[in-house]
Amino acid sequence: MRSITAMTVGVLRAFIIALCVILASTVCVADESEQGSSKTVDVINGADLQLALDKHAKTSCTLRIRHSAELTCLVQESKVGDEISRHALLIPENIVLDLNGATLLLDLRSNSHGVRLSNHSGIRNGTIRVVRSENKGSQGIWHSAISIGAPYDDGGTPDKPGYFSKIEHWSIEDMTIDQPFAASAIQIMSEGCFGVIRRVRILDSKEALLGIGMDWGSVGKMTTADETIPLMRELWEKHEIYSTHPHDILVEDVTIGNLTRNVDANDAGVRCSACYNIRIHRVHVASAAAGVAIFGGDCGFEFAPKELRPLAHTGYEIDGLSIDKAFRIGMVLNGLSDNVYRSSLSHGYQMQLDPAQPGLSGVVIRNSQLRGDGSAKSLGMFITAVSNVQMQNVLIKDFDIGVRIKDWVDGLHLKSCDLSQNAQAQSISNAAAAPKGISFD
Repeated sequence: MRSITAMTVGVLRAFIIALCVILASTVCVADESEQGSSKTVDVINGADLQLALDKHAKTSCTLRIRHSAELTCLVQESKVGDEISRHALLIPENIVLDLNGATLLLDLRSNSHGVRLSNHSGIRNGTIRVVRSENKGSQGIWHSAISIGAPYDDGGTPDKPGYFSKIEHWSIEDMTIDQPFAASAIQIMSEGCFGVIRRVRILDSKEALLGIGMDWGSVGKMTTADETIPLMRELWEKHEIYSTHPHDILVEDVTIGNLTRNVDANDAGVRCSACYNIRIHRVHVASAAAGVAIFGGDCGFEFAPKELRPLAHTGYEIDGLSIDKAFRIGMVLNGLSDNVYRSSLSHGYQMQLDPAQPGLSGVVIRNSQLRGDGSAKSLGMFITAVSNVQMQNVLIKDFDIGVRIKDWVDGLHLKSCDLSQNAQAQSISNAAAAPKGISFD
Protein backbone atom coordinates (compact mmCIF):
# COMPACT_ATOMS: atom_id res chain seq x y z
CA MET A 1 0.00 0.00 0.00
CA ARG A 2 2.83 2.41 0.90
CA SER A 3 4.61 1.76 -2.42
CA ILE A 4 1.40 2.37 -4.39
CA THR A 5 0.80 5.61 -2.48
CA ALA A 6 4.38 6.75 -3.07
CA MET A 7 4.09 5.95 -6.75
CA THR A 8 0.79 7.86 -6.95
CA VAL A 9 2.31 10.88 -5.24
CA GLY A 10 5.29 10.75 -7.57
CA VAL A 11 3.08 10.62 -10.65
CA LEU A 12 0.96 13.48 -9.31
CA ARG A 13 4.06 15.56 -8.58
CA ALA A 14 5.39 14.98 -12.10
CA PHE A 15 2.01 15.92 -13.55
CA ILE A 16 1.92 19.17 -11.57
CA ILE A 17 5.47 20.07 -12.65
CA ALA A 18 4.61 19.39 -16.29
CA LEU A 19 1.44 21.46 -16.00
CA CYS A 20 3.41 24.38 -14.55
CA VAL A 21 5.87 24.20 -17.44
CA ILE A 22 2.99 24.28 -19.93
CA LEU A 23 1.34 27.22 -18.19
CA ALA A 24 4.61 29.14 -18.04
CA SER A 25 5.00 28.85 -21.80
CA THR A 26 1.58 30.28 -22.64
CA VAL A 27 1.04 33.84 -23.78
CA CYS A 28 0.21 35.21 -20.34
CA VAL A 29 1.54 34.34 -16.89
CA ALA A 30 0.80 35.86 -13.52
CA ASP A 31 3.59 37.87 -11.95
CA GLU A 32 3.35 37.84 -8.17
CA SER A 33 6.37 40.10 -7.73
CA GLU A 34 4.41 43.27 -8.55
CA GLN A 35 1.84 44.98 -6.41
CA GLY A 36 -1.70 44.17 -7.52
CA SER A 37 -2.66 42.02 -10.47
CA SER A 38 0.10 41.97 -13.08
CA LYS A 39 0.46 39.75 -16.11
CA THR A 40 3.31 39.35 -18.57
CA VAL A 41 2.76 38.61 -22.26
CA ASP A 42 4.88 37.41 -25.15
CA VAL A 43 3.77 39.13 -28.35
CA ILE A 44 5.36 39.60 -31.76
CA ASN A 45 3.27 42.42 -33.27
CA GLY A 46 0.43 44.82 -32.63
CA ALA A 47 -2.25 42.30 -33.56
CA ASP A 48 -0.90 39.86 -30.97
CA LEU A 49 -0.78 42.63 -28.40
CA GLN A 50 -4.38 43.64 -29.12
CA LEU A 51 -5.51 40.04 -28.63
CA ALA A 52 -3.72 39.92 -25.29
CA LEU A 53 -5.28 43.22 -24.23
CA ASP A 54 -8.75 42.10 -25.27
CA LYS A 55 -8.33 38.80 -23.44
CA HIS A 56 -7.76 40.63 -20.17
CA ALA A 57 -10.26 43.43 -20.69
CA LYS A 58 -11.94 44.57 -17.47
CA THR A 59 -9.73 42.38 -15.29
CA SER A 60 -8.11 45.37 -13.57
CA CYS A 61 -4.54 44.34 -14.28
CA THR A 62 -1.25 45.69 -15.53
CA LEU A 63 -0.31 43.91 -18.74
CA ARG A 64 3.45 43.91 -19.29
CA ILE A 65 5.32 43.01 -22.44
CA ARG A 66 7.98 40.48 -21.54
CA HIS A 67 10.74 41.60 -23.89
CA SER A 68 11.87 44.99 -25.11
CA ALA A 69 11.14 44.84 -28.84
CA GLU A 70 9.71 46.76 -31.78
CA LEU A 71 6.09 45.88 -32.48
CA THR A 72 4.44 47.04 -35.70
CA CYS A 73 0.83 48.10 -35.19
CA LEU A 74 -1.43 48.30 -38.25
CA VAL A 75 -4.87 49.88 -38.28
CA GLN A 76 -7.56 47.57 -36.95
CA GLU A 77 -11.16 47.82 -35.78
CA SER A 78 -12.82 47.00 -32.49
CA LYS A 79 -16.45 47.13 -31.47
CA VAL A 80 -16.95 49.16 -28.31
CA GLY A 81 -20.59 49.00 -27.31
CA ASP A 82 -22.47 50.00 -30.44
CA GLU A 83 -19.48 51.87 -31.88
CA ILE A 84 -16.65 50.88 -34.17
CA SER A 85 -13.26 52.26 -33.17
CA ARG A 86 -10.46 52.37 -35.74
CA HIS A 87 -7.02 52.49 -34.21
CA ALA A 88 -3.57 50.96 -34.17
CA LEU A 89 -4.09 49.82 -30.58
CA LEU A 90 -6.97 50.14 -28.14
CA ILE A 91 -6.24 49.77 -24.44
CA PRO A 92 -9.42 48.42 -22.85
CA GLU A 93 -11.02 49.51 -19.60
CA ASN A 94 -9.17 48.79 -16.37
CA ILE A 95 -5.93 47.83 -18.16
CA VAL A 96 -2.56 49.55 -17.83
CA LEU A 97 -0.17 48.56 -20.61
CA ASP A 98 3.44 48.42 -19.43
CA LEU A 99 5.61 48.38 -22.55
CA ASN A 100 8.66 47.42 -20.47
CA GLY A 101 10.97 49.27 -22.87
CA ALA A 102 9.25 48.11 -26.06
CA THR A 103 8.54 50.38 -29.03
CA LEU A 104 5.21 50.52 -30.84
CA LEU A 105 5.61 51.35 -34.54
CA LEU A 106 2.32 52.84 -35.72
CA ASP A 107 1.78 52.11 -39.42
CA LEU A 108 -1.31 54.19 -40.18
CA ARG A 109 -2.57 53.84 -43.76
CA SER A 110 -6.17 54.98 -43.23
CA ASN A 111 -7.95 57.53 -41.07
CA SER A 112 -7.69 56.25 -37.51
CA HIS A 113 -6.46 56.76 -34.00
CA GLY A 114 -2.99 55.70 -32.95
CA VAL A 115 -2.96 54.26 -29.43
CA ARG A 116 -6.40 54.93 -27.96
CA LEU A 117 -7.18 54.89 -24.25
CA SER A 118 -10.41 53.79 -22.58
CA ASN A 119 -11.85 54.59 -19.17
CA HIS A 120 -9.57 53.60 -16.29
CA SER A 121 -6.69 52.70 -18.59
CA GLY A 122 -3.08 53.72 -19.09
CA ILE A 123 0.18 53.21 -20.91
CA ARG A 124 3.73 53.47 -19.57
CA ASN A 125 7.42 52.61 -19.90
CA GLY A 126 8.09 52.61 -23.62
CA THR A 127 8.16 54.42 -26.95
CA ILE A 128 5.54 55.15 -29.58
CA ARG A 129 6.79 56.04 -33.05
CA VAL A 130 4.44 56.94 -35.89
CA VAL A 131 6.16 55.45 -38.95
CA ARG A 132 3.47 56.01 -41.58
CA SER A 133 0.58 58.46 -41.97
CA GLU A 134 -1.62 58.14 -45.05
CA ASN A 135 -5.24 59.12 -45.82
CA LYS A 136 -5.53 61.10 -42.59
CA GLY A 137 -8.48 63.33 -41.73
CA SER A 138 -8.04 67.00 -40.93
CA GLN A 139 -8.38 66.79 -37.14
CA GLY A 140 -5.22 66.65 -35.04
CA ILE A 141 -6.51 63.65 -33.11
CA TRP A 142 -6.35 61.46 -36.22
CA HIS A 143 -2.98 59.71 -36.37
CA SER A 144 -1.92 61.21 -33.05
CA ALA A 145 0.43 58.85 -31.24
CA ILE A 146 -1.94 58.69 -28.24
CA SER A 147 -5.54 59.86 -28.19
CA ILE A 148 -8.14 60.25 -25.47
CA GLY A 149 -11.76 61.04 -26.28
CA ALA A 150 -13.93 61.42 -29.36
CA PRO A 151 -13.23 63.48 -32.49
CA TYR A 152 -15.71 66.08 -33.66
CA ASP A 153 -18.91 64.48 -35.03
CA ASP A 154 -18.07 61.20 -33.31
CA GLY A 155 -19.56 61.83 -29.86
CA GLY A 156 -22.95 60.17 -30.30
CA THR A 157 -26.19 61.96 -29.45
CA PRO A 158 -27.60 63.47 -26.24
CA ASP A 159 -29.98 60.52 -26.04
CA LYS A 160 -27.09 58.11 -26.47
CA PRO A 161 -23.65 59.69 -25.95
CA GLY A 162 -20.78 57.78 -27.50
CA TYR A 163 -18.50 55.73 -25.28
CA PHE A 164 -15.49 57.89 -26.11
CA SER A 165 -17.32 61.19 -25.52
CA LYS A 166 -16.22 60.87 -21.88
CA ILE A 167 -12.99 59.08 -21.01
CA GLU A 168 -11.89 59.42 -17.40
CA HIS A 169 -9.19 58.17 -15.04
CA TRP A 170 -6.42 57.51 -17.54
CA SER A 171 -2.63 57.85 -17.42
CA ILE A 172 0.35 58.28 -19.74
CA GLU A 173 3.63 57.86 -17.89
CA ASP A 174 7.32 57.35 -18.66
CA MET A 175 6.84 57.43 -22.42
CA THR A 176 8.82 58.69 -25.41
CA ILE A 177 6.80 59.82 -28.42
CA ASP A 178 8.05 60.35 -31.96
CA GLN A 179 5.50 62.12 -34.17
CA PRO A 180 7.05 63.18 -37.49
CA PHE A 181 3.72 63.82 -39.25
CA ALA A 182 1.06 66.56 -39.24
CA ALA A 183 -0.84 65.34 -36.18
CA SER A 184 -0.54 65.76 -32.43
CA ALA A 185 1.82 63.73 -30.33
CA ILE A 186 -0.87 63.44 -27.63
CA GLN A 187 -4.42 64.63 -28.26
CA ILE A 188 -7.26 64.87 -25.74
CA MET A 189 -10.74 65.74 -26.96
CA SER A 190 -14.34 65.89 -25.78
CA GLU A 191 -14.60 65.11 -22.06
CA GLY A 192 -11.21 63.56 -21.50
CA CYS A 193 -10.86 64.04 -17.78
CA PHE A 194 -9.20 63.05 -14.52
CA GLY A 195 -6.02 62.13 -16.36
CA VAL A 196 -2.27 62.32 -15.85
CA ILE A 197 0.55 62.88 -18.36
CA ARG A 198 3.77 62.42 -16.44
CA ARG A 199 7.45 61.99 -17.34
CA VAL A 200 6.84 62.04 -21.08
CA ARG A 201 9.39 63.02 -23.73
CA ILE A 202 8.17 64.27 -27.10
CA LEU A 203 10.89 64.25 -29.74
CA ASP A 204 11.80 66.90 -32.32
CA SER A 205 9.39 67.20 -35.24
CA LYS A 206 9.19 69.39 -38.33
CA GLU A 207 5.50 68.60 -38.93
CA ALA A 208 3.77 67.79 -35.63
CA LEU A 209 0.79 70.06 -34.97
CA LEU A 210 1.10 69.94 -31.19
CA GLY A 211 3.04 68.33 -28.43
CA ILE A 212 -0.03 67.96 -26.20
CA GLY A 213 -3.44 69.15 -27.34
CA MET A 214 -6.67 69.46 -25.34
CA ASP A 215 -9.75 70.46 -27.31
CA TRP A 216 -13.45 70.65 -26.57
CA GLY A 217 -15.80 68.33 -28.44
CA SER A 218 -19.48 67.78 -29.01
CA VAL A 219 -22.31 65.34 -28.59
CA GLY A 220 -24.66 65.61 -31.53
CA LYS A 221 -23.86 67.15 -34.91
CA MET A 222 -22.45 70.57 -34.16
CA THR A 223 -20.88 73.12 -36.48
CA THR A 224 -19.04 76.29 -35.52
CA ALA A 225 -19.14 78.56 -38.58
CA ASP A 226 -20.24 82.04 -37.51
CA GLU A 227 -23.43 81.95 -39.56
CA THR A 228 -24.51 78.61 -38.04
CA ILE A 229 -24.27 79.68 -34.39
CA PRO A 230 -27.96 80.77 -34.19
CA LEU A 231 -28.99 77.34 -35.50
CA MET A 232 -26.73 75.65 -32.95
CA ARG A 233 -28.56 77.59 -30.24
CA GLU A 234 -31.87 76.18 -31.48
CA LEU A 235 -30.47 72.65 -31.47
CA TRP A 236 -29.04 73.13 -27.98
CA GLU A 237 -32.39 74.33 -26.67
CA LYS A 238 -34.01 71.23 -28.20
CA HIS A 239 -31.41 69.06 -26.41
CA GLU A 240 -30.04 67.83 -29.73
CA ILE A 241 -26.46 68.97 -29.11
CA TYR A 242 -24.13 69.96 -26.29
CA SER A 243 -20.42 70.64 -25.99
CA THR A 244 -17.94 68.56 -24.00
CA HIS A 245 -14.74 69.81 -22.36
CA PRO A 246 -11.44 68.34 -21.14
CA HIS A 247 -10.94 68.90 -17.42
CA ASP A 248 -9.02 67.89 -14.33
CA ILE A 249 -5.82 66.94 -16.13
CA LEU A 250 -2.28 67.09 -14.74
CA VAL A 251 0.69 67.49 -17.09
CA GLU A 252 4.00 67.30 -15.25
CA ASP A 253 7.67 66.59 -15.85
CA VAL A 254 7.29 66.65 -19.63
CA THR A 255 10.00 67.56 -22.14
CA ILE A 256 9.09 68.62 -25.65
CA GLY A 257 11.72 68.93 -28.36
CA ASN A 258 11.95 71.30 -31.31
CA LEU A 259 8.53 71.64 -32.95
CA THR A 260 9.41 73.71 -36.00
CA ARG A 261 6.18 73.71 -38.04
CA ASN A 262 5.57 77.36 -37.06
CA VAL A 263 2.50 78.19 -39.15
CA ASP A 264 0.83 80.20 -36.37
CA ALA A 265 0.60 80.33 -32.58
CA ASN A 266 -1.62 77.25 -32.55
CA ASP A 267 1.55 75.24 -33.21
CA ALA A 268 2.33 74.95 -29.52
CA GLY A 269 4.08 72.70 -27.09
CA VAL A 270 0.83 72.51 -25.10
CA ARG A 271 -2.48 73.92 -26.29
CA CYS A 272 -5.84 74.00 -24.48
CA SER A 273 -9.17 75.07 -25.93
CA ALA A 274 -12.30 75.48 -23.78
CA CYS A 275 -11.04 73.42 -20.85
CA TYR A 276 -11.03 73.77 -17.08
CA ASN A 277 -8.94 72.58 -14.14
CA ILE A 278 -5.74 72.02 -16.10
CA ARG A 279 -2.40 71.95 -14.27
CA ILE A 280 0.86 72.22 -16.22
CA HIS A 281 3.90 71.66 -14.02
CA ARG A 282 7.57 71.47 -14.97
CA VAL A 283 7.19 71.37 -18.73
CA HIS A 284 10.18 72.20 -20.91
CA VAL A 285 9.80 73.09 -24.59
CA ALA A 286 12.96 73.39 -26.69
CA SER A 287 11.28 75.42 -29.43
CA ALA A 288 7.85 75.96 -30.94
CA ALA A 289 5.72 78.74 -32.37
CA ALA A 290 4.28 79.03 -28.84
CA GLY A 291 5.25 77.35 -25.60
CA VAL A 292 1.74 77.13 -24.11
CA ALA A 293 -1.43 78.44 -25.75
CA ILE A 294 -4.73 78.61 -23.86
CA PHE A 295 -7.83 79.55 -25.80
CA GLY A 296 -11.50 80.05 -25.04
CA GLY A 297 -12.46 78.01 -28.09
CA ASP A 298 -14.82 78.66 -30.98
CA CYS A 299 -17.94 78.52 -28.82
CA GLY A 300 -16.50 78.43 -25.33
CA PHE A 301 -19.15 77.05 -22.97
CA GLU A 302 -22.06 78.64 -24.85
CA PHE A 303 -23.56 75.21 -25.57
CA ALA A 304 -22.22 73.32 -22.57
CA PRO A 305 -24.55 71.75 -20.00
CA LYS A 306 -25.71 74.52 -17.67
CA GLU A 307 -24.08 72.98 -14.60
CA LEU A 308 -20.65 73.42 -16.20
CA ARG A 309 -20.92 77.14 -16.79
CA PRO A 310 -19.51 78.23 -13.41
CA LEU A 311 -16.40 76.16 -14.21
CA ALA A 312 -15.81 77.62 -17.67
CA HIS A 313 -12.12 78.38 -18.29
CA THR A 314 -11.23 78.20 -14.58
CA GLY A 315 -8.53 76.30 -12.72
CA TYR A 316 -5.52 76.80 -15.01
CA GLU A 317 -2.24 76.54 -13.12
CA ILE A 318 1.17 76.77 -14.79
CA ASP A 319 4.25 76.23 -12.64
CA GLY A 320 7.77 75.63 -13.87
CA LEU A 321 7.20 76.13 -17.59
CA SER A 322 10.26 76.88 -19.69
CA ILE A 323 10.59 77.45 -23.41
CA ASP A 324 14.04 77.99 -24.86
CA LYS A 325 12.89 79.56 -28.12
CA ALA A 326 9.38 80.69 -29.01
CA PHE A 327 9.20 81.69 -32.67
CA ARG A 328 6.04 83.75 -32.23
CA ILE A 329 4.62 83.91 -28.69
CA GLY A 330 5.94 82.48 -25.45
CA MET A 331 2.47 82.05 -23.95
CA VAL A 332 -1.01 82.80 -25.28
CA LEU A 333 -3.88 83.63 -22.91
CA ASN A 334 -6.89 84.24 -25.14
CA GLY A 335 -10.22 83.56 -23.47
CA LEU A 336 -12.44 84.89 -26.26
CA SER A 337 -15.12 82.56 -27.65
CA ASP A 338 -14.43 84.05 -31.03
CA ASN A 339 -17.04 82.41 -33.27
CA VAL A 340 -19.84 83.30 -30.83
CA TYR A 341 -18.54 86.86 -30.61
CA ARG A 342 -18.36 87.31 -34.38
CA SER A 343 -21.81 85.75 -34.83
CA SER A 344 -23.24 88.34 -32.45
CA LEU A 345 -21.71 91.13 -34.54
CA SER A 346 -22.47 89.83 -38.01
CA HIS A 347 -25.47 87.53 -37.69
CA GLY A 348 -27.53 89.02 -34.88
CA TYR A 349 -26.90 86.15 -32.50
CA GLN A 350 -28.19 86.79 -28.97
CA MET A 351 -25.53 85.35 -26.69
CA GLN A 352 -26.27 83.35 -23.56
CA LEU A 353 -22.82 83.99 -22.09
CA ASP A 354 -20.46 86.91 -22.46
CA PRO A 355 -17.84 85.54 -24.90
CA ALA A 356 -15.08 87.76 -23.49
CA GLN A 357 -15.64 88.08 -19.74
CA PRO A 358 -14.70 86.65 -17.41
CA GLY A 359 -12.85 84.70 -20.12
CA LEU A 360 -9.89 82.77 -18.75
CA SER A 361 -10.50 83.26 -15.06
CA GLY A 362 -7.99 83.00 -12.24
CA VAL A 363 -5.05 81.70 -14.27
CA VAL A 364 -1.97 81.26 -12.06
CA ILE A 365 1.53 81.30 -13.59
CA ARG A 366 4.62 80.80 -11.43
CA ASN A 367 8.34 80.10 -11.66
CA SER A 368 8.50 80.09 -15.44
CA GLN A 369 10.87 81.24 -18.17
CA LEU A 370 9.78 82.31 -21.64
CA ARG A 371 12.49 83.02 -24.20
CA GLY A 372 12.10 84.21 -27.76
CA ASP A 373 14.35 84.42 -30.78
CA GLY A 374 14.45 88.21 -30.94
CA SER A 375 12.39 88.38 -34.12
CA ALA A 376 10.22 91.36 -35.01
CA LYS A 377 6.61 91.18 -33.76
CA SER A 378 7.40 88.31 -31.40
CA LEU A 379 5.59 88.44 -28.06
CA GLY A 380 6.52 87.00 -24.71
CA MET A 381 2.85 86.85 -23.78
CA PHE A 382 -0.34 87.75 -25.62
CA ILE A 383 -3.22 88.40 -23.21
CA THR A 384 -6.87 89.08 -24.04
CA ALA A 385 -10.25 88.16 -22.54
CA VAL A 386 -8.99 87.22 -19.08
CA SER A 387 -9.78 88.09 -15.48
CA ASN A 388 -7.76 87.94 -12.27
CA VAL A 389 -4.57 86.48 -13.74
CA GLN A 390 -1.75 86.07 -11.21
CA MET A 391 1.89 85.87 -12.34
CA GLN A 392 4.86 85.47 -10.02
CA ASN A 393 8.56 84.93 -10.64
CA VAL A 394 8.32 84.79 -14.43
CA LEU A 395 11.24 85.69 -16.71
CA ILE A 396 10.33 86.88 -20.20
CA LYS A 397 13.23 87.75 -22.50
CA ASP A 398 14.37 88.09 -26.11
CA PHE A 399 11.02 89.14 -27.59
CA ASP A 400 10.02 92.24 -29.49
CA ILE A 401 7.40 92.91 -26.79
CA GLY A 402 7.49 91.22 -23.42
CA VAL A 403 3.76 91.33 -22.57
CA ARG A 404 1.09 92.40 -25.06
CA ILE A 405 -2.15 93.29 -23.23
CA LYS A 406 -5.20 93.72 -25.43
CA ASP A 407 -8.98 93.79 -24.95
CA TRP A 408 -11.21 92.55 -22.13
CA VAL A 409 -8.55 92.27 -19.44
CA ASP A 410 -9.99 92.65 -15.94
CA GLY A 411 -7.27 91.92 -13.41
CA LEU A 412 -3.67 91.09 -14.31
CA HIS A 413 -1.11 91.08 -11.53
CA LEU A 414 2.62 90.55 -12.13
CA LYS A 415 4.86 90.12 -9.10
CA SER A 416 8.64 89.62 -9.28
CA CYS A 417 8.48 89.24 -13.05
CA ASP A 418 11.40 90.33 -15.26
CA LEU A 419 10.40 91.92 -18.57
CA SER A 420 13.51 94.05 -18.95
CA GLN A 421 15.34 91.97 -21.55
CA ASN A 422 12.98 92.62 -24.46
CA ALA A 423 12.96 95.36 -27.09
CA GLN A 424 9.85 96.68 -25.31
CA ALA A 425 8.73 95.51 -21.89
CA GLN A 426 4.98 95.76 -22.36
CA SER A 427 2.31 97.14 -24.65
CA ILE A 428 -1.26 97.97 -23.64
CA SER A 429 -3.79 98.76 -26.33
CA ASN A 430 -7.40 98.02 -27.07
CA ALA A 431 -10.08 98.43 -29.68
CA ALA A 432 -13.11 96.83 -28.00
CA ALA A 433 -12.74 97.13 -24.22
CA ALA A 434 -10.11 98.93 -22.20
CA PRO A 435 -8.07 96.72 -19.86
CA LYS A 436 -8.27 97.44 -16.14
CA GLY A 437 -6.87 96.21 -12.86
CA ILE A 438 -3.30 95.79 -14.11
CA SER A 439 -0.36 95.89 -11.72
CA PHE A 440 3.39 95.33 -12.02
CA ASP A 441 5.12 94.72 -8.66
